[in-house]
Amino acid sequence: MKQLKPSPTVAISAKAHLLSKEGIKVYNFGVGDPILPNHPAILDAAAQVLKEKMCPYAPISGIMDLRKLAAEWMNRRYQSQYTVEQTIVTCGGKFGIYAALQLFIEQGEEALVPAPYWVSYPEMVRIASGIPVIVPTTFEGGWKLTPSLLKAHITPKTRVLLLNNAGNPTGILYTREELGAILDVAAEANLTIISDEVYSELTFDGGEFVSCASFPEHRSRVVVIESCSKNFAMAGWRVGFAFAPAPVISNISALQSQSTTGTSFTSQKAAVGALLHADEVSGYVRKAMGHRRTLFYSTFNRLFSTHIKPAPAALYFFSKIGADSIKTCEKLLDEARVAAVPGIGFGTEGYARFAFTESEEDIVKGLEALQKAWRPN
Repeated sequence: MKQLKPSPTVAISAKAHLLSKEGIKVYNFGVGDPILPNHPAILDAAAQVLKEKMCPYAPISGIMDLRKLAAEWMNRRYQSQYTVEQTIVTCGGKFGIYAALQLFIEQGEEALVPAPYWVSYPEMVRIASGIPVIVPTTFEGGWKLTPSLLKAHITPKTRVLLLNNAGNPTGILYTREELGAILDVAAEANLTIISDEVYSELTFDGGEFVSCASFPEHRSRVVVIESCSKNFAMAGWRVGFAFAPAPVISNISALQSQSTTGTSFTSQKAAVGALLHADEVSGYVRKAMGHRRTLFYSTFNRLFSTHIKPAPAALYFFSKIGADSIKTCEKLLDEARVAAVPGIGFGTEGYARFAFTESEEDIVKGLEALQKAWRPN
């Protein structure tokens, strides 16, 4: 634990926040928090709790209405047939991933982590006393894991595959055929798949999201992680979900009972409001983020000679930035007051992640500030 590294995303955000507190304007492209007013359906549901003047402990696995709605939400979108017993509410999707790793990794066992990866994956594997085995992917290969890459990294100690679709930081989407082939290889090696799907509603340009829950032949070995943070722009409410076989959910519930005591009652009621109007709320977020995505890349391509292309999903551009991504990102923050996350934090040096979640005004002004301090390769 003493060797545990802080999240690079949080570290960048903390430094940007300190500068802001000093009265310095910072253009924060570092954190994937959709900066939007919460949808009225969310606020109305939370306000009802406040009117009742009480916020009690919630059931450890989540309030029943929310678990039912979450299972129905998954089943309607992906024909997954989850029951309430196969559904649990967690403190954000992050704790769902953490809990699943605690269950499936013993000391010295391996978890495969395709890179670029979300910054917290390797450290969470280490917290579980496991060994993160990085599986590098390439820009030329669309930043995607392939069956052959997966096979090449499986050893007798491999227990888990951490799969992220839609991808953070790259925004990639796997097709049904690609996912099916990966799941087949994982099944042959008797691996558990922890499928991080927290950007499932944030697809653009007609991109189709396919869930690992859509493969009934593999459902017994898949833990699907979902979240309200991105899909419904509820990051600070800290509401996520895990979907898995009932014994796995029971074990996650036991872990929650001895750690977080579950998720805030008020936050869960707010999430009920979101899921009762799921298509409307996610559509509201997707429309706003889609507009900011277009504004970001059109402004970037106007200002810089090196052009970027938008990814089909998520909230980011993963761009080449130079050989030393930490040094370059520090320079951008110090000189241009622009915050971005170094690619090395995602396991891929030479790149940086830029989130397009800020206001439209800040996107334009931030990129103009960026132009004065940086020339992309």
